[in-house]
Amino acid sequence: MDKTTSHDVTVLGCGLMGSALARALAGGGKTVAVWNRTHHRAAALADNAIAPMREIGDAIAAAPLVLACFATYDAALAALEPVPDLTGTTLVNVGTGAPSEVESFGLWAGERGAEYLDGSILGYPEEIGTEGAAILYSGSETAWAEHGESLTLLTPVSVWVSRDVKIASVLNVGLVGMFLVPAVSAYVEASTYMLGQGVDQALLDALTPAAFASVQSETARVVTAIASGDFTTDQATIATYAQGLDGAIDVMKETGLNPRVFAATIENLTAAVDAGLGDLGFAAQTKIITIG
Repeated sequence: MDKTTSHDVTVLGCGLMGSALARALAGGGKTVAVWNRTHHRAAALADNAIAPMREIGDAIAAAPLVLACFATYDAALAALEPVPDLTGTTLVNVGTGAPSEVESFGLWAGERGAEYLDGSILGYPEEIGTEGAAILYSGSETAWAEHGESLTLLTPVSVWVSRDVKIASVLNVGLVGMFLVPAVSAYVEASTYMLGQGVDQALLDALTPAAFASVQSETARVVTAIASGDFTTDQATIATYAQGLDGAIDVMKETGLNPRVFAATIENLTAAVDAGLGDLGFAAQTKIITIG
């Protein structure tokens, strides 16, 4: 049912990210209530559009849309525990958690009467309100239809991805945790090697986009191959990659480097060859990382 409210949106948690969310919403013309366990952080945000609240129950009652921004899902549960009835509230949790935590949290919110969306933020606080950030949402389609306009104020790249509440988290774990972070770590290793061997920074800056273009085309082939189960190739096999990198770690160590991400890559390729997958395409490595 609808509830009588005094503000458009409430933000719970006024750390760096929560504060950025509140300011972006206020900047987009919304009236915002804010709450933080230590009140001075909420009070620091006070202006004509942002009202700090001392009690979490008052903060939740103040708006139909409530964004929870805490470091963990356990912290969000602890903060929300004193409020037993969330009927009439759309609750959006934009903290970081495992997909299993997301599912449990969604059930908990539903049992208290809330419509629930789970949000995964891909970006930094300074990017909130710009196209530099992306936020993925999963869960209640009804909640997205009702509040998508407000949530899009946080970034134009705000996307509802699935009714399955865990999917935004799965995408965050996969694209950011498993792909982006290791990829950038690999680039740290690679650029350390190249710059240390006398490559000019301007030259490296000019050539790196071509490498990223190759990554983009290769990732498209990888997804297609894994989804279809067809790992045949007429381009480059796993054995070709493994042979091409044979001895590469020794080359790195001779320059005084210990490239751990690169070493793990070679380990995977070698394991795939040992498993009899050498004549297949790069994506066939999926067979050695699947347990059981």
